[in-house]
Amino acid sequence: MEVAQMSAVGNGDASSTPPKEAPKQSQERKLIKNGTLSFETDDVEKTGKEIEQLYQEFNGYVASENHFNYGERLQHEQEIRMPSQNFDPFIQKLETLGTKVENKNISTQDVTEEFIDVEARLKTKKDLEARYRELLKFAKKVDEMLSIENQIGNVRAEIESMEGRLNYLKNQVAFSTIKITYYEVTGVDFGFASKFVHSLKNGWDNLLTFLIAMVNVWPFLMLMGVGTFLYLRYKRKVRPTSV
Repeated sequence: MEVAQMSAVGNGDASSTPPKEAPKQSQERKLIKNGTLSFETDDVEKTGKEIEQLYQEFNGYVASENHFNYGERLQHEQEIRMPSQNFDPFIQKLETLGTKVENKNISTQDVTEEFIDVEARLKTKKDLEARYRELLKFAKKVDEMLSIENQIGNVRAEIESMEGRLNYLKNQVAFSTIKITYYEVTGVDFGFASKFVHSLKNGWDNLLTFLIAMVNVWPFLMLMGVGTFLYLRYKRKVRPTSV
Protein backbone atom coordinates (compact mmCIF):
# COMPACT_ATOMS: atom_id res chain seq x y z
CA MET A 1 0.00 0.00 0.00
CA GLU A 2 2.79 2.38 0.90
CA VAL A 3 4.76 1.50 -2.21
CA ALA A 4 1.71 2.17 -4.33
CA GLN A 5 1.25 5.46 -2.55
CA MET A 6 4.87 6.41 -3.30
CA SER A 7 4.43 5.59 -6.97
CA ALA A 8 1.19 7.49 -7.11
CA VAL A 9 2.77 10.52 -5.54
CA GLY A 10 5.66 10.37 -7.94
CA ASN A 11 3.43 9.97 -10.97
CA GLY A 12 1.01 12.55 -9.69
CA ASP A 13 3.76 15.14 -9.32
CA ALA A 14 4.97 14.48 -12.81
CA SER A 15 1.51 14.78 -14.40
CA SER A 16 0.21 17.68 -12.34
CA THR A 17 3.26 19.85 -12.83
CA PRO A 18 3.14 21.60 -16.20
CA PRO A 19 6.19 20.81 -18.30
CA LYS A 20 8.78 23.53 -18.17
CA GLU A 21 9.88 25.04 -21.43
CA ALA A 22 13.38 24.05 -22.37
CA PRO A 23 15.71 27.02 -22.08
CA LYS A 24 16.67 28.50 -25.37
CA GLN A 25 20.20 27.54 -26.22
CA SER A 26 22.48 30.40 -26.93
CA GLN A 27 23.63 30.64 -30.53
CA GLU A 28 27.06 31.73 -29.37
CA ARG A 29 29.67 29.11 -30.19
CA LYS A 30 31.73 27.70 -27.35
CA LEU A 31 35.32 27.86 -28.57
CA ILE A 32 38.55 26.90 -26.84
CA LYS A 33 41.57 28.77 -28.21
CA ASN A 34 45.16 27.73 -27.59
CA GLY A 35 48.37 29.03 -29.11
CA THR A 36 52.15 28.74 -29.10
CA LEU A 37 54.59 31.49 -30.04
CA SER A 38 58.38 31.34 -30.24
CA PHE A 39 60.61 34.30 -31.07
CA GLU A 40 64.09 35.73 -30.67
CA THR A 41 64.78 38.94 -28.78
CA ASP A 42 67.75 41.19 -28.10
CA ASP A 43 67.17 41.26 -24.33
CA VAL A 44 65.15 38.57 -22.53
CA GLU A 45 64.95 40.56 -19.29
CA LYS A 46 63.54 43.61 -21.03
CA THR A 47 61.16 41.48 -23.08
CA GLY A 48 59.99 39.71 -19.91
CA LYS A 49 59.00 43.05 -18.36
CA GLU A 50 57.23 44.10 -21.55
CA ILE A 51 55.28 40.81 -21.62
CA GLU A 52 54.29 41.33 -17.97
CA GLN A 53 52.93 44.80 -18.74
CA LEU A 54 51.14 43.41 -21.78
CA TYR A 55 49.27 40.53 -20.12
CA GLN A 56 48.33 42.79 -17.20
CA GLU A 57 46.93 45.29 -19.70
CA PHE A 58 44.74 42.54 -21.17
CA ASN A 59 43.75 41.07 -17.76
CA GLY A 60 45.72 37.86 -18.17
CA TYR A 61 47.95 35.98 -15.76
CA VAL A 62 50.96 33.62 -15.80
CA ALA A 63 50.04 29.98 -15.15
CA SER A 64 53.63 28.67 -15.28
CA GLU A 65 57.12 29.99 -16.00
CA ASN A 66 60.59 28.52 -16.62
CA HIS A 67 64.05 30.01 -17.25
CA PHE A 68 66.98 28.27 -18.93
CA ASN A 69 70.63 29.18 -19.49
CA TYR A 70 72.20 27.15 -22.30
CA GLY A 71 75.53 29.01 -22.21
CA GLU A 72 75.22 30.81 -25.53
CA ARG A 73 71.43 31.13 -25.25
CA LEU A 74 69.15 32.50 -22.51
CA GLN A 75 65.62 31.17 -22.87
CA HIS A 76 62.39 31.98 -21.03
CA GLU A 77 59.15 30.01 -21.29
CA GLN A 78 55.77 31.19 -20.03
CA GLU A 79 52.25 29.82 -20.13
CA ILE A 80 49.75 32.67 -19.99
CA ARG A 81 45.97 32.48 -19.51
CA MET A 82 44.13 35.25 -21.25
CA PRO A 83 40.42 36.19 -21.44
CA SER A 84 39.23 34.81 -24.78
CA GLN A 85 38.05 38.18 -26.08
CA ASN A 86 41.58 39.57 -25.55
CA PHE A 87 43.44 36.62 -27.03
CA ASP A 88 43.87 37.87 -30.62
CA PRO A 89 44.90 41.48 -29.80
CA PHE A 90 47.31 40.15 -27.16
CA ILE A 91 48.97 37.87 -29.73
CA GLN A 92 49.26 40.71 -32.22
CA LYS A 93 51.08 42.96 -29.74
CA LEU A 94 53.16 40.06 -28.45
CA GLU A 95 54.61 39.43 -31.92
CA THR A 96 56.01 42.96 -32.09
CA LEU A 97 58.31 42.31 -29.09
CA GLY A 98 60.56 39.88 -30.95
CA THR A 99 63.24 40.50 -33.54
CA LYS A 100 62.36 37.26 -35.33
CA VAL A 101 59.26 35.07 -34.94
CA GLU A 102 60.30 31.44 -35.37
CA ASN A 103 57.06 29.62 -34.70
CA LYS A 104 53.40 30.56 -34.32
CA ASN A 105 50.52 28.14 -33.98
CA ILE A 106 46.91 28.92 -33.08
CA SER A 107 44.31 26.18 -32.63
CA THR A 108 40.54 26.51 -32.05
CA GLN A 109 38.36 23.71 -30.69
CA ASP A 110 34.58 23.97 -30.97
CA VAL A 111 32.99 22.39 -27.88
CA THR A 112 29.49 23.81 -28.39
CA GLU A 113 27.84 20.40 -28.86
CA GLU A 114 29.55 18.89 -25.83
CA PHE A 115 28.67 21.97 -23.77
CA ILE A 116 24.96 21.72 -24.69
CA ASP A 117 24.95 17.94 -24.16
CA VAL A 118 26.48 18.16 -20.68
CA GLU A 119 24.07 20.95 -19.71
CA ALA A 120 21.07 18.90 -20.87
CA ARG A 121 22.18 15.71 -19.11
CA LEU A 122 22.97 17.70 -15.97
CA LYS A 123 19.45 19.16 -15.91
CA THR A 124 17.96 15.67 -16.37
CA LYS A 125 20.00 14.27 -13.49
CA LYS A 126 19.07 17.16 -11.21
CA ASP A 127 15.36 16.61 -12.00
CA LEU A 128 15.81 12.91 -11.22
CA GLU A 129 17.50 13.74 -7.92
CA ALA A 130 14.62 16.05 -7.00
CA ARG A 131 12.14 13.25 -7.80
CA TYR A 132 14.02 10.77 -5.59
CA ARG A 133 14.10 13.26 -2.72
CA GLU A 134 10.37 13.78 -3.09
CA LEU A 135 9.79 10.02 -2.96
CA LEU A 136 12.02 9.76 0.09
CA LYS A 137 9.54 11.93 2.01
CA PHE A 138 6.86 9.28 1.58
CA ALA A 139 9.02 6.23 2.29
CA LYS A 140 8.05 4.42 5.48
CA LYS A 141 10.08 1.23 5.44
CA VAL A 142 13.79 1.18 6.16
CA ASP A 143 14.63 -0.86 3.05
CA GLU A 144 12.71 1.61 0.87
CA MET A 145 14.58 4.53 2.44
CA LEU A 146 17.94 2.86 1.98
CA SER A 147 17.15 2.01 -1.65
CA ILE A 148 16.10 5.56 -2.46
CA GLU A 149 19.08 7.06 -0.63
CA ASN A 150 21.38 4.75 -2.60
CA GLN A 151 19.84 5.98 -5.85
CA ILE A 152 20.23 9.58 -4.69
CA GLY A 153 23.91 8.92 -3.94
CA ASN A 154 24.49 7.49 -7.43
CA VAL A 155 22.72 10.40 -9.10
CA ARG A 156 24.57 12.93 -6.95
CA ALA A 157 27.94 11.42 -8.00
CA GLU A 158 26.96 11.73 -11.68
CA ILE A 159 25.81 15.32 -11.12
CA GLU A 160 29.13 16.30 -9.50
CA SER A 161 31.07 14.68 -12.33
CA MET A 162 29.04 16.57 -14.95
CA GLU A 163 29.35 19.83 -13.01
CA GLY A 164 33.12 19.36 -12.91
CA ARG A 165 33.27 18.80 -16.66
CA LEU A 166 30.99 21.78 -17.31
CA ASN A 167 33.08 24.06 -15.09
CA TYR A 168 36.22 22.91 -16.91
CA LEU A 169 34.69 23.69 -20.30
CA LYS A 170 33.52 27.10 -19.06
CA ASN A 171 37.00 27.92 -17.80
CA GLN A 172 38.67 26.80 -21.02
CA VAL A 173 36.21 28.81 -23.11
CA ALA A 174 36.51 31.90 -20.91
CA PHE A 175 40.33 31.85 -20.78
CA SER A 176 42.57 30.98 -23.70
CA THR A 177 46.08 29.60 -23.21
CA ILE A 178 49.20 30.87 -24.97
CA LYS A 179 52.62 29.23 -24.49
CA ILE A 180 55.43 31.70 -25.16
CA THR A 181 59.10 30.88 -25.74
CA TYR A 182 61.51 33.78 -26.19
CA TYR A 183 65.28 33.67 -26.15
CA GLU A 184 68.41 35.79 -26.47
CA VAL A 185 71.58 34.56 -28.19
CA THR A 186 74.50 35.65 -25.99
CA GLY A 187 77.42 34.04 -27.90
CA VAL A 188 77.80 33.94 -31.69
CA ASP A 189 80.63 32.55 -33.85
CA PHE A 190 81.83 35.46 -35.99
CA GLY A 191 84.26 33.42 -38.15
CA PHE A 192 88.11 33.24 -38.26
CA ALA A 193 88.76 35.95 -35.66
CA SER A 194 86.47 34.31 -33.14
CA LYS A 195 88.02 30.88 -33.78
CA PHE A 196 91.57 32.32 -33.48
CA VAL A 197 90.81 33.93 -30.11
CA HIS A 198 89.11 30.74 -28.98
CA SER A 199 92.22 28.71 -29.95
CA LEU A 200 94.52 31.04 -28.01
CA LYS A 201 92.33 30.66 -24.96
CA ASN A 202 92.37 26.88 -25.30
CA GLY A 203 96.19 26.91 -25.68
CA TRP A 204 96.60 28.99 -22.54
CA ASP A 205 94.21 26.72 -20.63
CA ASN A 206 96.18 23.65 -21.78
CA LEU A 207 99.48 25.25 -20.68
CA LEU A 208 98.06 25.94 -17.22
CA THR A 209 96.80 22.38 -17.02
CA PHE A 210 100.28 21.08 -17.91
CA LEU A 211 102.00 23.28 -15.30
CA ILE A 212 99.55 22.16 -12.62
CA ALA A 213 100.22 18.54 -13.54
CA MET A 214 103.96 19.13 -13.24
CA VAL A 215 103.55 20.66 -9.80
CA ASN A 216 101.56 17.65 -8.68
CA VAL A 217 104.38 15.22 -9.67
CA TRP A 218 107.42 17.35 -8.70
CA PRO A 219 108.74 14.84 -6.08
CA PHE A 220 108.94 12.14 -8.73
CA LEU A 221 110.65 14.52 -11.14
CA MET A 222 113.17 15.45 -8.45
CA LEU A 223 113.94 11.79 -7.69
CA MET A 224 114.36 11.08 -11.38
CA GLY A 225 116.76 14.06 -11.68
CA VAL A 226 118.86 13.01 -8.67
CA GLY A 227 118.96 9.43 -9.91
CA THR A 228 120.11 10.49 -13.35
CA PHE A 229 122.80 12.74 -11.85
CA LEU A 230 124.17 9.99 -9.62
CA TYR A 231 124.14 7.49 -12.46
CA LEU A 232 126.11 9.78 -14.79
CA ARG A 233 128.60 10.59 -12.02
CA TYR A 234 129.12 6.90 -11.37
CA LYS A 235 129.68 6.24 -15.06
CA ARG A 236 132.41 8.91 -15.17
CA LYS A 237 134.25 7.33 -12.24
CA VAL A 238 133.97 3.81 -13.56
CA ARG A 239 135.10 4.54 -17.13
CA PRO A 240 138.87 5.35 -16.44
CA THR A 241 139.40 2.27 -14.26
CA SER A 242 137.90 0.01 -16.89
CA VAL A 243 140.42 1.25 -19.45
